[in-house]
Parts: sequence; C-alpha cells; structure tokens
Amino acid sequence: MPKIKKLSRIILAFAALFLLCTAGAYGATLYERSLEKFQADSKLASPDDFTFVVLGDSRDNDGVFKKTLALAKTYNPLFILHGGDYSGTGSDKETDHFLAMVNDGVPDVPLFVVFGNHENQKVFTEKIGPTRFSLDSARLKLRMISVNNAGYALKTPELKYLRSQLAPKAENTFVALHIPPKTKVWSWHTFSDGAAELEDALAENGVKMAFYFHIHLYSREEIKGVPSIIAAGAGAPLVLFGFPGEPVYHIVVVRVKNGTVTAEMVKVNE
Repeated sequence: MPKIKKLSRIILAFAALFLLCTAGAYGATLYERSLEKFQADSKLASPDDFTFVVLGDSRDNDGVFKKTLALAKTYNPLFILHGGDYSGTGSDKETDHFLAMVNDGVPDVPLFVVFGNHENQKVFTEKIGPTRFSLDSARLKLRMISVNNAGYALKTPELKYLRSQLAPKAENTFVALHIPPKTKVWSWHTFSDGAAELEDALAENGVKMAFYFHIHLYSREEIKGVPSIIAAGAGAPLVLFGFPGEPVYHIVVVRVKNGTVTAEMVKVNE
C-alpha cells in the first residue's frame, strides 16, 4: 500500500507539472510562440536563400484571409508579417477568432503582427504581442523592425526605438509600420507627424525595404531610395478609387537570395 500511495503521488506530481507547462504554452502570446519558432527555424534556413511573406488588413473577410494564409504557406516562408487590422475592434472575441484562423491555416509558420489602428491595445498586448518589436538573426543577417504609428503619427518614443534598432547594422534590414507616410504620391489617409524623420532614418541606415498597410490595395513607390510597399489586401474592403495602386487581394513574397532582395506581389484568387 505505501508503494501504491507513493506511485500515486508521483503520477499526480507529473500530471500537475504537465498541466502547468501546457497552460504556460497556450497562455503565451502569438508573438512569443512565433518568436520561439522563428529562432529555431533561423538556425536551419539558408543564409543565401530565404523567403518571408507580407500581408495585412484581413478584417471583415474570413474567406479571403484564409486563402491568403494558404497561399503564403505554399512559399515555405521563414515567417509571415501581418500588417495589422486583423479585426474591426480588436475585441477579445475577434482576436480569439483571428488566432484560431492563424492556428488552423499556418500552425507551423511564425506569424508576427504590426499594431494597427483597429486594434485594442490591451487585448493586443495580452494575446498578440508587443506594439513594437524587432526580429533578429545574425546568421541570416536579417532584422525586421516594427514600430507603432497607429495613431497617425510616429511619436518620439517610437522614433527613438526605431533608431536604436537601426544602429547595429544588419545587411538585410526591413521596417514595417501600419500607416503609410504622406508623400506626393501617397497623399490620402496617411500620416505626416514624424514622416520626414522616418524617411531620413530609413534612407540613412540602408534599409532594404519598408512595408506599410492601412490602404486596402497594393502600391509600390521609392521613397528617398528605399523601396516602399503598401501590402494591405488580405481581406478588408478594397480601396477602388482615389489612391494609386492595384485594388486586389494579395500577398507580397519577399526573397533574399545571395544578398539581393526581391518582392513579388501575388494575387489571391477569390
């Protein structure tokens, strides 16, 4: 009997430990889970040839979003960058629904989300991740920096963070913000406060490419020598008039091969 009781206590202890670990895993944010996978995958990816996928603004159309994830997955990306506005209000219910679609569609692909203007900051930080972040892989000479301009401005703390992340040079550096800067071409539904400082920081630090979202279409321009892409066609209602670009549902496939960066827009079949 004492041996049985001892065995029972051991089994109960292991069961409690298992439940604790399981709760911790599922309690982690999407960012934390994705970062762990990204760090592991970065050790296996080829430094001479790797791919990631950019997409954004998936709210209001689950069908299209599921197709964008399925299409993205076919490129075997190192990670997916979602540009924000995954729901209308960023509520707990909408966020859980978004996470379920991500888990069903790309369970094995790290997915990172840029903070958008439709997000709820409290829910976002609890379930999705930080409102600014930097992904790094010294092995791949890769850095992806995301900062928060969802309030239609790039405030001093965000600029300081951006500059601090740009300071240690990485050959393949990319930057992502939800709202595009106001330019002669991108003149509508954009931001001005901090835009000039952003453009200078990107140009002065050799950023390979900048990604923006918010305007529901695809558009590509060069801003102070930096290729700049709006990739916001993952489900939200398309902007059909008044803004330069292609009003199509799409993803952007970014490939870094032998030090050369290319970005291809791929349409999603509705």
